Amino acid sequence: MKNFFLQLLISSFFVSKIIADPYNCAGIQTINPPTNISIPWYYPAKWDISQPAPQYAASQNCTWIMNVPKGMFAYLAVKANTVQPSILKMTDSVGYITTIESTSKEQFFVTDPSFRVDLQSFAVGTFGMTVQWYTVNPTIPTTVQIHSKSTPLILFGGDFDNATVIQADTRVSFLVVPPTTLDFYDFLRLTQVYDGPSIASTHIGNLYQFMSSGNNFVSTGNSITFFSLYPGFRTGSGVIFQDYDDVKQFKSYKSINCISFVNNCQFTINARQGTAAAIRYSPTFYVKNIEMPNTNELSVYTDYVKQSHKLADYKSTNTKTNIPQKFNGKLTTFVLDQDEATIQFSDNAIDAKWTSGFDGRRGFFSSPNYGLSTNDQNFSDKIFGVSTSDITYTVDGSSINGDAILNVTIVLGGKTVISDIYTSSRLVGGVVKARGDSIEVQYQTNGSITSGSYVTFRFEKSTSTALNGVFISFIFSIWISLFK
Repeated sequence: MKNFFLQLLISSFFVSKIIADPYNCAGIQTINPPTNISIPWYYPAKWDISQPAPQYAASQNCTWIMNVPKGMFAYLAVKANTVQPSILKMTDSVGYITTIESTSKEQFFVTDPSFRVDLQSFAVGTFGMTVQWYTVNPTIPTTVQIHSKSTPLILFGGDFDNATVIQADTRVSFLVVPPTTLDFYDFLRLTQVYDGPSIASTHIGNLYQFMSSGNNFVSTGNSITFFSLYPGFRTGSGVIFQDYDDVKQFKSYKSINCISFVNNCQFTINARQGTAAAIRYSPTFYVKNIEMPNTNELSVYTDYVKQSHKLADYKSTNTKTNIPQKFNGKLTTFVLDQDEATIQFSDNAIDAKWTSGFDGRRGFFSSPNYGLSTNDQNFSDKIFGVSTSDITYTVDGSSINGDAILNVTIVLGGKTVISDIYTSSRLVGGVVKARGDSIEVQYQTNGSITSGSYVTFRFEKSTSTALNGVFISFIFSIWISLFK
């Protein structure tokens, strides 16, 4: 027994010594899958992925070419820490190059015919990798139609397990919505994209690559195909599909990405080359600040860009009064006409100071799908003033139909000053004004299909001449223009 433990100790030391010493590679190596593809391939051979990455020696160039037979894909995992000016890069089967500097485990999923890993070493660093080959599952494609002037289609990782073909009236535009947590980013490489009606069409990359580009991609024809190499894997990422006709006016079109565990994030829209747009997929968020020159205008829409979907127009002159603002649509599109605008977002109402009704503040309450015909339009919200203010509001009565009911209440010192109820049989136009310290809005469709409710509000310093419950009859469209 003593001799057994002694031999085990000596053997462990010997293996550790091999792994610990900087290794030299053998120039260019071509690797084919083993006969038994359930056995992974490792480099160095005496290393495995559960160990720290081994050291490589300085002053060498190494290349590994990994063949991937048709009908198979390869899984590559890399651990590395390169020291500049050393370069470690991976080139996949469509020619996309990923430079790897430091990673505890970066993962790739690569299709035929091959990929390569290159190490150009000028100093000692660490690098180890493993590759395993798998058979691609047979596909049973599903075709989904999208149309111009329609709500964007959103699909997720699991929707591509059997290959999904997206077919448009003109061409297909898509944007990638990345996972809300960083842990799943590598797994975007599971979903492959083909420019055409099947996985036999031109392979143009994976979701990770299109997410990294930041821009929308437009198919060359009227269809595009998505296929996940490993079924049943949910990453939390999504893809927004639209007919090209709905986005062709934009010189730049991007997805706004905010990580879930960070309350605040900011996004810059660049329209220096022409009108630019950005779309955010999120049920509820707040804009807490907008910075832009006085030469441009930022417009915001529910869903896609259509005049009846417009929620607000922002210029540098009104961002201090019309912000913060809550947006609660599933999709919200921001359009900038020129120059640049930086938008600061928050996922927290308190952080955004959404409920604070300071003097001079303007804003609006809106249904989650305002401008779209649906019964999913219910909401309630409230703004509290820091003192007594003159509060004014206006209701878009055109969206109240069927059994839908809108209730707007202004309160002062805990007592109701105004509590107006709007129905399809009681639509009051114009502006309502009263002294109060809070305003509350509640909207219920009661099952009716409506385009949602839209209520503008304004807080102003209270004047001694202001009367509670005064009705001011302005033309509705003039009042709306104050807020947009």
